[in-house]
Amino acid sequence: MLNFKKSVLMLLAIMVGCIALYAAPAMAHGEKSQAAYLRMRTLLWYDVEVSTTKLKVNEELVMTGKFYWFYDWPSNIAKPEVAFLNIGIPGPVFIRKASYINGVSGTNSTRFDIGETYEFKVILKARRAARVHMHALMNVKEAGPLIGPGRWVEVTGDMADFTNEVTTLTGETIDLEHYGLVNAVKWHIFWGVIAAAWLLYWIFQGPILIPRYKKVKLLGDEADDMITPANRMVGLVMLIGTIVVVTWSYFNAYAQYPVTIPLQSGQITIPALPDAARGVNVEMIDARYRVPGRALEFTIKVTNNTNSPIKLGEFTSANIRWMNPEVSQAEPADSHDPVASNGMSYEGGAVMPGQTKLLKATCTDAAWETYRLAKLIYDPDSRFGGLIFFFDEEGNRSVVAIGGPLLPVFI
Repeated sequence: MLNFKKSVLMLLAIMVGCIALYAAPAMAHGEKSQAAYLRMRTLLWYDVEVSTTKLKVNEELVMTGKFYWFYDWPSNIAKPEVAFLNIGIPGPVFIRKASYINGVSGTNSTRFDIGETYEFKVILKARRAARVHMHALMNVKEAGPLIGPGRWVEVTGDMADFTNEVTTLTGETIDLEHYGLVNAVKWHIFWGVIAAAWLLYWIFQGPILIPRYKKVKLLGDEADDMITPANRMVGLVMLIGTIVVVTWSYFNAYAQYPVTIPLQSGQITIPALPDAARGVNVEMIDARYRVPGRALEFTIKVTNNTNSPIKLGEFTSANIRWMNPEVSQAEPADSHDPVASNGMSYEGGAVMPGQTKLLKATCTDAAWETYRLAKLIYDPDSRFGGLIFFFDEEGNRSVVAIGGPLLPVFI
């Protein structure tokens, strides 16, 4: 039996050693783990771009784009009554200098309207060298993060050169990267020493944890006798000392920083952009997902109220783009940009001004499987959502949201 236990322990030690030696850095893209309906029927991002993909420490990067709050919002997901625009980056590679939604500062949490479109702009400053996959991100209260498209960005340079200077309300220029750091370390050490002394004192006062628990149960109503007068005196000194230190530190901080403002927790409402459909009306007729061909097939009734013929050029959903190269062309921005450059086709041709016509579109690509969107057909509420893009002869674009029940086809 003893030899068996030794063998098991040796095997576990070998396994742990192998993992420690050969474990690779995590390179996963977590957006794939989110449910398909969550990515297709909540926040639909498009036109997301970054100003550069290579920069040095202290240089700035600007991310811009648009997002649409899908009209057929899932009933089990909290609506965006309180939301905050963010950027998803693994680690503090950047700092955020500013963010804007429809030109309004995005410093505060925001309330958004379902069925409306907004544009955003986020200004970032490179802080340390790294190669990261950064995403646009919207945090929604009680719903969690809604992840947008990502881009690979590489930062070079030395973090020691990084500065983050700001001018305070009193006219003083400070570097936020180091401001108050020494004071914070000092107080952490001080309270750490106090906590360690308190812990060590009780460790040397007798039995602890399970032995002490057993003794308390054994003594019953007389368990309070385990606390000696000396113990009570030490506790009283510690209590009074803590109150004195906290009170002194409060008045000392007030004397050093007489002008302060509290952290802002307000909420704003931002007006939406004008309707991106530009006079194009679309009615969903039916939609199917053909499992063997990994293809979404949908039929729509399109009414063109513009002055030019329009053609269907793109379908986007869950940060994936299916392009009709005969109308609109796009190539992946990097190795993890899901663009099906030749993934869309349709029957019906151009829709003339004032005309109403049925169009049958097909969106085919392996992304339905690799990005786990095909699992949508196994949901109890099998519905899809996305944006379709129409283009006229001059390249003007109309963006229309579509969605509805999705019927799986297995043959």
